[in-house]
Amino acid sequence: MNPVGGLRIGYVLKMFPRLSETFILNEILELERQGVALHIFSLKRPVDAVSHPQVKSVRSPVTYLPEELHQEPVRILQAQLGVWLKHRRGYWHTLRHLIRGSRPGLVRNSLLRFCQACCLIREMGDIRHLHAHYANIPAKVALIAHRIAGVSYSITTHAKDLFQGNQLASPKLHERMRRARFVVANSRFSAACLRAAVNEELEVHPIYNGIDLNAFPRRNAEPVEPLILSVGRLVEKKGFADLIEACRLLKEKGLNFRCAIVGTGRLAGAVKEQIRNCGVQQHIRMVGPLPQQELRALLDRAMIFALACIAAPDGDRDILPNVLKEAMAVGVAVVTTRLDGIEELVEHGGTGLLVSPGDPNGLAASIELLLGTRNSAKAWPPGRERSSSSVSTGASTSPNCGTFCRKRRRQNRRKPARQWRRKICANPRRR
Repeated sequence: MNPVGGLRIGYVLKMFPRLSETFILNEILELERQGVALHIFSLKRPVDAVSHPQVKSVRSPVTYLPEELHQEPVRILQAQLGVWLKHRRGYWHTLRHLIRGSRPGLVRNSLLRFCQACCLIREMGDIRHLHAHYANIPAKVALIAHRIAGVSYSITTHAKDLFQGNQLASPKLHERMRRARFVVANSRFSAACLRAAVNEELEVHPIYNGIDLNAFPRRNAEPVEPLILSVGRLVEKKGFADLIEACRLLKEKGLNFRCAIVGTGRLAGAVKEQIRNCGVQQHIRMVGPLPQQELRALLDRAMIFALACIAAPDGDRDILPNVLKEAMAVGVAVVTTRLDGIEELVEHGGTGLLVSPGDPNGLAASIELLLGTRNSAKAWPPGRERSSSSVSTGASTSPNCGTFCRKRRRQNRRKPARQWRRKICANPRRR
């Protein structure tokens, strides 16, 4: 039975599937397990060479919207005509507002988002609520659809969409937040930042991104190989430069270890060059991107999981990387940095070790401590329990849009289904 009274929810995503966004995949699978009917609208087609096998378990239909104005011209024109005939006032008002509010050079991009929203409206059928992952482009498309057709929407925020380029100060982001039925933040820190930035009463629900604990069971034996594992996109905020420098320091001390870096990204060339310059080619191996089952095998072998997150100069930063939760669930000793958000999961000396961001010496010292501790993961037995209690898909009751569903279930007990459908479909905000 659908917990939201038989209505379907449209999921607006920038790209689906995406190897680095297992948290969205986990959420979709959990919502489907609970009986929620979804329709996924992806603004881009996938580009990853590998994908997680769980993608094949997704039952929801996926619609790929046009990625460029010149693509699928017939589809775009049909959508324009259909939406104009049905929502003339909203169509013209939104189009004028969008063009007038676009900076020079960005009008074409705004028109693309408008066309994507029109295609979505024409093809969404009986969907009356949209949920956008990320407060930037997906939320913009959801807001355009709301302005034109009155469909309600909600947003899950993450990290880059809030902190990179000081987006929290953007009036456009504030408008998306204010007009949303509700907003989900993936940490208490993010929720507090949103409330402070928007500077008015805002319904924000801090819900941690979930992981599937069945996919990351506690390992049966402790590793014997001194393997340091790190996983993430090869971008500045992941702090791989500090990890490589820490490995150089460990090598100078004559410690026996190996380090595996899993992931890909625009800084791959710079990472390889730094490894060569530091002379740690025999100690560090760049693995590339891996699907979840292969990452799970590496976690089984790892003695330490290290993630040296930093705040990048442009403001981009991590909040609560899922890989930390997965490592803790398996039982790997974790070393990471003291960033707001991460400290909600990792307690220094309790569930892992924390060092200051941008401190390779401190990182090396913490890794050295764990390398010298026999059965190091046993030093923090609460790690899996911490993951189980706060970030499993079950414990968080299908995070993000799950908040919408839980609220609907509670009120559905008190209201007939027909009345509740009217309440969901009603436009809760002014256009």
